Amino acid sequence: MESFKFNRFDYRLIVTYLMIAVVWLSYRYTVQHYTFFEIWTGLVGFVLKTLVLIYLMVWSIQKFLSSKKKYLLFFVVIFLILFLVGFLDLLRDYFTSEPRWEWDLSFSQMIVESFYHSTPDGALPVGLLLGRKYYEHRLEYTELQNSQKEMELKALRAQYDPHFLYNSLNTIDALIDYSPKEKVKAYVSHLASLYRYLIHRKDQEVASLREELDLAKDYFYLIETRFGGDYRFQIKTDGKIEEKYLPHGALLTVLENVVKHNKALGDTTVQTTIEVDSSTVCVINSKTSGNPSKESLGTGLKNLDKRYRLLSDQQLRFNNKPKEFRVELPLLQLVE
Repeated sequence: MESFKFNRFDYRLIVTYLMIAVVWLSYRYTVQHYTFFEIWTGLVGFVLKTLVLIYLMVWSIQKFLSSKKKYLLFFVVIFLILFLVGFLDLLRDYFTSEPRWEWDLSFSQMIVESFYHSTPDGALPVGLLLGRKYYEHRLEYTELQNSQKEMELKALRAQYDPHFLYNSLNTIDALIDYSPKEKVKAYVSHLASLYRYLIHRKDQEVASLREELDLAKDYFYLIETRFGGDYRFQIKTDGKIEEKYLPHGALLTVLENVVKHNKALGDTTVQTTIEVDSSTVCVINSKTSGNPSKESLGTGLKNLDKRYRLLSDQQLRFNNKPKEFRVELPLLQLVE
């Protein structure tokens, strides 16, 4: 699981577990009349062994279960980890015991003793971590589902907003008075296409890159027509946009953010470029002097980032420079 990455709460859980275990072992060793040397080496050996087991077992889960789904190989690796770590701890116990016990173990007995020295000390903390991660994931999943629904409603409301519709109708009214009939029809066509797409695809979680780019082109036309030369958009692709996907409405969210936070001043034109490569869609826009210099993400981009984490293990990447704002949208792959 790519999301199984240690955070400060995981470290607190591990430290708390080790502290409780060390207190218990200290009491146990004292009751069983261990020497000071045996107690000290036993406690140090236990802490080191537990930390190594946690790291190796979590690494195995990420390496062979989450990314590759190689179950047989995973169990073989776990078997070897438990055996080797347990065997090293068995050697530690042999060399630090006072008096030293007699090594008369057969190979089968050595395997059993090695697992006895490792399995309980590895299984309990890793089980606690997995349980906490599962609970954490369920809470995050529920939160992100709610954010996704909120995002969809916000995207629709943004287009159905009376202010947006009022401006669009005013633009049509102006075009009727001063523009050829063909331009009026083109504007109405692009506006209808944008509404049609949002209505018909509102329940979809993802959309093809081609559909998202077509939606962006409709939005380009509406904004460029309404604001004249204030905004300019262009798309650069590597020519391969098939079988590539984005969260539904992702591009529109980023483009709306550009228009919302960048007001053209005087002869300044806000330039926006969409660059598509094999793995990402990068939206780069120039920033006007009227745009705040502080780095602040709007609600739309924050919710879009949450949707990415819901749909995949990827997230948005931002680069806010004094004269340029850059958003990188990772392309998604559909799993059959």
